[in-house]
Amino acid sequence: MDNNPNRFENLIASAENVLECKDLAVVVTDEHLKCCWANAETLRRMPTLALPDGIIDLFVKNDPSPIIDQLKGGIPFFRDLPTEPFNSIHSCFIPMIENDVLYACIIILGNGLSGDVQSGQPEAMSIITAFSNEYKLPLTIIFSTLGLMARRLESSEDETMLDYVRLITHNCYRMLRLSNNIAAIARYRSGVSALRRRNGDIFQFFSGLCSAAAVLTASIGIPLEAEIPQERLFVSFDPQKLSTVFLNLISNACKYTCEGNRIKVKAEAHGSQVVVAVTDKGAGINPELLQYIFKPYFTRDPEGGLYGGAGIGLSLVKCVVALHGGTVAVRSEPGTGTTVAFTIPVRVDSSLPDYVAENGADYLADRFSPLFVELSDVCQAPLP
Repeated sequence: MDNNPNRFENLIASAENVLECKDLAVVVTDEHLKCCWANAETLRRMPTLALPDGIIDLFVKNDPSPIIDQLKGGIPFFRDLPTEPFNSIHSCFIPMIENDVLYACIIILGNGLSGDVQSGQPEAMSIITAFSNEYKLPLTIIFSTLGLMARRLESSEDETMLDYVRLITHNCYRMLRLSNNIAAIARYRSGVSALRRRNGDIFQFFSGLCSAAAVLTASIGIPLEAEIPQERLFVSFDPQKLSTVFLNLISNACKYTCEGNRIKVKAEAHGSQVVVAVTDKGAGINPELLQYIFKPYFTRDPEGGLYGGAGIGLSLVKCVVALHGGTVAVRSEPGTGTTVAFTIPVRVDSSLPDYVAENGADYLADRFSPLFVELSDVCQAPLP
């Protein structure tokens, strides 16, 4: 019999009173290492720890059972948790035990969580910045050269060479997308990325993205239908990052397709949240894979079969949505299709600048807009 049924709630209350304003990054989990509370310093450095599976996602493998077994024995757990190829988190897991039963865990995360952002340019950020700069320069030169080649070939009758230019261009867009996403996920999970919020009409924002995306998906035989309210709803959000999230979901809906596939986007206000759902009639996801799909770089199922892609898109979705203070959920059935839904809090910060949402024509007119970059793995990219 449990002599103290309120012990977990009491622990959370004590943590809020003592640790909320501390510079130390602290997380309180339940006995399964599901995040239940994190102080402001933790969420500032790594917003994904606001999600229930935030701690488990930091492990190279999703199985936390060896650590839980050690904690059940009353033994603290100390380790550098590798979160990226060039970053790790110094962690201390302290078990909370009463009557020989593990009921919670307090996790202290060291400066490795963000590379000690206050001290200047952390090592992780230096590597990310160097990587970003190094891939952009050669791609810029290639794109410029392809533009010159395309203009010369368009005046000739050499369709074969023009097809080669289209092929090279398309794969340059894919390289740009992959490079951008690798750098972005490294920033998010290293705690060195921040939102650039603006106050804008969230429904008009998604309406513009949908009308532009529908043009590209129609070109590959996949219709896109949008159900978005006409009324205006102003929200503080990062347009660039949120467009990447949305277009990643559209890309996935096209990529894992089958005959008769179609995409439906639905946005609505639900209480204090905006809920956006992207539904497809594609191949669906096997139930045993659902626990892995938000894991960075996950591309294969447990049996080693190819799952496809670089395994970054849904991780980006989760990180960006968490930065906005929202959540992500997935429902899928093999052979029937998949729905990915995310939420964004409805709130406006009067100190932020206003944002006027682009319409579909704006996205289509800009050959380097997020539309063409994020959908380059499923749709034809424009010539430079």
